[in-house]
Amino acid sequence: MEPKVAYISSEFALSDDLPTYAGGLGILAADMLYQAAESQFPLCGISILYKEGFFQQKVDSEGKQQHFYEQIDPVKAGLIDTGETVEIPVVDHTVKLKVWRKDVVPPNQPSSQSPSHLFLLDANIPENTPEDRKFTDRLYERVWAPHLVDDLILGVGSVRAARKLALPIEVWQINDDHGAFNIMERLRENLEKGMPLAEAREKVKAETIYTTHTPVAGAESKFSREEISFALNALFNGLDVNTEEIWELGKREWNGEEIFSLTVFAMRHARAINAVSRKHFDVSRELWKFIGDLPLTYVTNAVYGPRWSAKELEEINEDTPDKTLWEAKFQAKRSAAETIAHLAYDKRRFDPKALVLVWARRFTEYKQPTLLVSDLDRLAKILVNRDQPVYLLMSGKAHPEDPQGQGYVKKVIDASRDPRLEGHLIYFPNYGLSLAKNLLTAADVWLNTPVVGWEASGTSGMKAVFNGALNASSPDGWWAEGYEAGPSDGVPNGWELNPPDAENVYRLLEEQIIPNYYQREGGLPQGWLKMVKESLRSCGTRFHAKRMLEDYRKLYAI
Repeated sequence: MEPKVAYISSEFALSDDLPTYAGGLGILAADMLYQAAESQFPLCGISILYKEGFFQQKVDSEGKQQHFYEQIDPVKAGLIDTGETVEIPVVDHTVKLKVWRKDVVPPNQPSSQSPSHLFLLDANIPENTPEDRKFTDRLYERVWAPHLVDDLILGVGSVRAARKLALPIEVWQINDDHGAFNIMERLRENLEKGMPLAEAREKVKAETIYTTHTPVAGAESKFSREEISFALNALFNGLDVNTEEIWELGKREWNGEEIFSLTVFAMRHARAINAVSRKHFDVSRELWKFIGDLPLTYVTNAVYGPRWSAKELEEINEDTPDKTLWEAKFQAKRSAAETIAHLAYDKRRFDPKALVLVWARRFTEYKQPTLLVSDLDRLAKILVNRDQPVYLLMSGKAHPEDPQGQGYVKKVIDASRDPRLEGHLIYFPNYGLSLAKNLLTAADVWLNTPVVGWEASGTSGMKAVFNGALNASSPDGWWAEGYEAGPSDGVPNGWELNPPDAENVYRLLEEQIIPNYYQREGGLPQGWLKMVKESLRSCGTRFHAKRMLEDYRKLYAI
């Protein structure tokens, strides 16, 4: 299956053996590859092989986060050496990049179907100097200006690798601005062929889809004239264009100074720009209006359901008999409890018969990771109840350069040791793909508490749907369009935390979630199961990657 669409992303979360991801961006990218393979759609991914990946987390005896790195084993990760290398310009010399391939085959796909491919660029080869070999060592580890080299490798390298491999790419989808040098490299190619700048830009624009993944202007890649000049000179010197003209295409004002924004440059060279949820579209339209009239739309994120469903829950749907659904969920929870018991901090276990709440994501301020532990007396009354026991499972990392986030981790661990909670709050270190799947399996309620307006989409709660769990979330990202208060016979498909503060969370647990779960008729929580079925009905199709790929196909127009 020859790829016509190249999906450029700094992250792809395919397996724990290939930890080249930090969060939702990587999950989304990998699920696109799985869906493309199932649908036999000609799409490939291109990224960087960070040989040490993203950091691994462990927690010491005092509850403080420590971080470490492990070398990725290409053979164990299933990588195939294409035998090809490409060169990219870096300051006053070139760096060689080895090109690896990873074949992506979704669960239960017939062997007769072709896989999707992920191509990974690797500077850690003998032909490069020891310093240059470090350019692809770790994901998101360099301070702001030097990460320009990472962006050059991804952007310029993705184009040159596609050309070297003779991939017939017609559309380039650039995910976030870390891949924006892909656009610049194709602009350089056209100029080298003798095209005037205006014509070269129009050709690039006709081939480009830009996907913005953040509602925060401050997260864009911004560089001073001094920082960006070496890259512009390396790419455009000797061509019939002044680098000042290129500077103008990405120029914006920031804190009273002129800087070069890769986001602005990318948005000015895309025939379509999409946000990743309806809410994010509204935020983005306001955020980027200074650029001018942009071809802005949205494609709400989704997940590849078969990848995330527990085996006991693969066949559940809105028509599954109540008893079958309830028993399947219990068996899945029991299996998850056994699988991850040894992974918990202090090796604590949860009771699969109890109501299980899960909060699992990156520990950063806007996601409010310590919201649930802000009042331990009240939390103890909620969790520790002989007749209606509740367990709260939490997991997530804080970036090595984020001391505030690391403080949140310690606060949660300290709370988990509080004798008032009697072991009903359990923290799981080193959040990754396999742990995430087991936590999704264990969850009866998936909690999400971001400050409204800061979550572009989120995907973890979508995975919970495919595991028979209910969402309780801020009205942000995907949940702003996923939540339905009662479309069918007045049955809601989850809960909305508005505003997402501690009082609202505690009250929701006390007054609705816990009573609903433990109210039994004939041994079954009839009301609860109606909500689960409504969630499967209203969200199962809308937030499956099959729908997402169909939406993108309209943008690709191939």
